[in-house]
Amino acid sequence: MEWLLDSADVKDWKRVSPTGLFSAVTTNPLLIQRAGLHCSIDIYKALLDQAMDLGFNHLQLQVFGDDWEAMAEKILSISDNTLVKIPANEKGFALATQLAVPERTTITGVYSVHLGAAAERLGAAYAAPYYARLAESNRDVEVILAGLRAACQNTKILVASLRSIDQFEHLVTLGHRCFTIPGALLNDLLSDEMTEAAIAQFEEAAKS
Repeated sequence: MEWLLDSADVKDWKRVSPTGLFSAVTTNPLLIQRAGLHCSIDIYKALLDQAMDLGFNHLQLQVFGDDWEAMAEKILSISDNTLVKIPANEKGFALATQLAVPERTTITGVYSVHLGAAAERLGAAYAAPYYARLAESNRDVEVILAGLRAACQNTKILVASLRSIDQFEHLVTLGHRCFTIPGALLNDLLSDEMTEAAIAQFEEAAKS
């Protein structure tokens, strides 16, 4: 199983790094904005440095702006430990083909089976469907995820946009093995009230 932290807030990175639960970090322009940063190659470089210092094995950075090709090349040139996130549309597929580094490519914004199949066809490392957004739409998220599991035999399905631990646990029971988990879920992910109550009992007994 693979967990990636979905956050551009370095405080979240520092919190989870010692646990060993998260192998890498994913970001996007919205997460960078929410962290009080702005999208630039300099910010991307600074984030990569911090991710490496904290022991993550890679950082996923998304293309933006008028020239996706130039931005993708800059992202890839920062370090061998960057993956480029490319939106799942015609422009993105053409860019992924031109870059020819499928092992360092995530196709993101996968809202349908055919987009996941395209990511598989391109040999992308990851295809990222947005679970909660799909669940809140008029599309059948369970049918789409089942189709993605059938379509993506080599490309990893990186399930993103989780709103709750219940959603995470549901997806685990369906057999999903690769997730991006937002910082907002860390408190619930890293504890359980019954576990904490048991610990308190153990500690109280140890004092007697």
